[in-house]
Amino acid sequence: MAQGLFGWPQLNAALAEQRLTPPRLRLERAGGDVTQGVFKARRTRRGAAMQDLDPSVLMDRLREGATLIVDAVNEISPPLQQLCSGLSAEFTASSQANLYACWGTTQGFDVHWDDHDVFVVQIEGCKEWALYGATEAAPTRRGPAPQASPPTYEPERIVLEPGDVLYLPRGYWHAAVGLGGPTLHLTIGLTRKTGSDLLHWLADDLLAETLGRADLPFEAGAAAVGARIAEILAGLAARDPEALARSYRRHVEAMLPQRPGLAFPYIGDETLLAPTARISLAQGPARLERNGEDLVLSWRGVEFTLAPVLESPLRRLLAGETLSAAVFADAASEADVQAFLRDMVRRGAFVAREEED
Repeated sequence: MAQGLFGWPQLNAALAEQRLTPPRLRLERAGGDVTQGVFKARRTRRGAAMQDLDPSVLMDRLREGATLIVDAVNEISPPLQQLCSGLSAEFTASSQANLYACWGTTQGFDVHWDDHDVFVVQIEGCKEWALYGATEAAPTRRGPAPQASPPTYEPERIVLEPGDVLYLPRGYWHAAVGLGGPTLHLTIGLTRKTGSDLLHWLADDLLAETLGRADLPFEAGAAAVGARIAEILAGLAARDPEALARSYRRHVEAMLPQRPGLAFPYIGDETLLAPTARISLAQGPARLERNGEDLVLSWRGVEFTLAPVLESPLRRLLAGETLSAAVFADAASEADVQAFLRDMVRRGAFVAREEED
């Protein structure tokens, strides 16, 4: 199962077919970047600067113990893209998969911690992990500096074999080292929102109100400023927390990185969709809820108010099914269905494909 996410064949194909250049592709050894010299500079006929990977130098560095790192491999792997998209939707967080490959017994990075949760998936070979635990609860790179030096006590050591998965919470000190022979693993990161992120959003949201835009009266003294702060805090406290949570969630969903779901030649124009056209929901956080008599579909922070008769096929789409356009015709008139499906394709929420052979 793990090999189906991204293995050696996919890596070979990506290096041959994709233009992967630094910093997305880089080499690390013992905590230092050793990418320099792996790419040859050239210019196109139009004078544009290009970088070509030099396979000979690359393999020399790998034999010397360097670790090959490719960021965001989920963007070139449908299974990984689906996995990251699912995690992103479940936790309302951004998710990215990075690849690490090495052949020696050195480590790519020194002992460190990440400012996001990480799922390590061992694909090929074995790798030993030194786990030190966390020295601060939920640290961030922003704000007061967390402990900069790694712990000096003896870590727990484990060996990951193909198919193993290791979860590292944010702030967990760790390091990994190859055990000789080829090894390949993925790190799937999950960057979640914090209370601080919410307050930053609230600060911008307050600009819609006069009170949020008004000057603080420092010239009138601390008591006047304190009174203004109390007025602002009282206004925030009077807001409905659940409504605030829904609004912020929609904002976060709308801002999540998005990979387009396209299926040309369908572009949401007036071309009729055949009854056999296959309809699926584009990747991204989606929910279906009742709001009184209305049915509300939320997709990537955008809310669509729809007819309740569409609930059954919509719930099937949210469950991951691909439906024919004819299924929607059972819930409404053909003209209404055509208009609805074309509009959702135009907005990017639905993907329409011709019938598969």
